[in-house]
Amino acid sequence: MKRVLLALVALGGCSQPQPELYVFNWADYFAPDTIANFEKEFGCKVKVDDITSSEALRAKMQLVPSGYDVVFVNDELMPTFVSSGWLEKLDPAKLPNLKNVAPKFRGLAFDPKNEYSVPYMWGTTGIAYNREKVSPAPDSWAALWDPKLSSRTTMLGDPREAFAAAIWVEGGSPLQLTLESIEKAAKKLMERKPLAYNSAPKEMLGSGDAWLSQCFNGDAVQAADKASIGYVIPKEGGTLWLDNLTIARGARNPGLARQFIDYILRPDVSAAISNAVFYANPNAEAEALISKEVRENPLVYPSEADLKRCSFLVEPSPEVKKKLQDLWAKVRAQ
Repeated sequence: MKRVLLALVALGGCSQPQPELYVFNWADYFAPDTIANFEKEFGCKVKVDDITSSEALRAKMQLVPSGYDVVFVNDELMPTFVSSGWLEKLDPAKLPNLKNVAPKFRGLAFDPKNEYSVPYMWGTTGIAYNREKVSPAPDSWAALWDPKLSSRTTMLGDPREAFAAAIWVEGGSPLQLTLESIEKAAKKLMERKPLAYNSAPKEMLGSGDAWLSQCFNGDAVQAADKASIGYVIPKEGGTLWLDNLTIARGARNPGLARQFIDYILRPDVSAAISNAVFYANPNAEAEALISKEVRENPLVYPSEADLKRCSFLVEPSPEVKKKLQDLWAKVRAQ
């Protein structure tokens, strides 16, 4: 019998299947080796699905269990995710690398004790443009409505971001949404049909299909590898955002999820991600390992003047939120 058991072990007959970790993240938001290195070190398999919009993320997380372990949640959605019970507590004591996060990014209003979230990357939303096709450089959100560029313009496939641009053009503030302001913005959005609603327009910018895009700053920098791309925060203002690592309620493998989050918080791992995706990093200990090209790039780390024009979006009232979703459906269906 012992010989039979030994033979089975030698053939892998008694081996246990690798644990699996299911991750829900925005596209192209890791370094090339982030996942592979974690799989090798922890003897597991990581499966990553791409988030297409904040609304798609919200819809998925309303299903408990959602099927995911680690989920990347932006600052705007965090209050709802916490109050709705869609997240597991992290237990900061089990995240020794949490100490690496800069103090100004810890204890934020939506999670004062970091019980549910850990900061991942931060950035801005503005306008990316092809320097060879668009001159002078745009300085206002109104550029997205320029009829001469309509066939070469994209907007983000995220209702809050798209409506924010329209509200700014109409002279309002996306930080104080009302039924009147979003109805006015919806009419503005329906005045034109962009080339695409695309939450990751870097490929279209890089290929030259798009000359003007409402864009996350990191995508603009990445697109610049393939084309002459500039990026501006319009004079009306821009969006400031912070993505967070969380564990979904009902996660299949919460223990492995915590190990993954703590792994991401390692300075070398975190810095490698910033170096690959060109997004600003809240990890203070990673700063020295971030390349000069990234640290000194004003598209990644904006000037104080630009940052003063940027603000975090806030969660609207339930009534306004429902109306915004209905109007967004009409905008997309036109």
